[in-house]
Amino acid sequence: MPAQSYKEQQSFRYTWGYWICLTIALFFVYGCWQQLILQQPYGDKPAPDLLLVLLTLLLLSLVTVLHFSSLQLRLEQDSLAVRFTPFFWRWRQHQWHEIQSCEVVTYSPLAEYGGWGIRGSKRNRCYNVSGNQGLRIRLKNGASLLIGTQQAQPLQSWLDTFLQAKAAETTRA
Repeated sequence: MPAQSYKEQQSFRYTWGYWICLTIALFFVYGCWQQLILQQPYGDKPAPDLLLVLLTLLLLSLVTVLHFSSLQLRLEQDSLAVRFTPFFWRWRQHQWHEIQSCEVVTYSPLAEYGGWGIRGSKRNRCYNVSGNQGLRIRLKNGASLLIGTQQAQPLQSWLDTFLQAKAAETTRA
């Protein structure tokens, strides 16, 4: 029998998108400091103070959301669960009997889903943070779900052991 559960947690904190947003936000913070505190225009054609402050707050909010975002995957003996805080706090859970198939796959986030984050439609959803590997789940109701992973090998090992144990359990019954 496999380990009781498999757990993985990912964040945007160390992705290239996070660092780009943080760098841009810091440029805007510097611009606010120069224009509002030092009273020196920031650039050749400075933005109005209110616009500069609003854009800075917007970028800092984006960096904060990215910093505190967390994609969590939990596989247990009876179910598979995922949550993506702060976008949804409650675990979205699927019992194994609702799942037709699941496999670790390599995919193209940009080509298949248009990027990273929460993507896709209600019937074909993707939750990912970075990378191009994930757990593709096909539900018996026809919907599919792809959950990105940074630990494809340990996930595949747990899944193989779990599915073998389930198959052996089914043949015994």
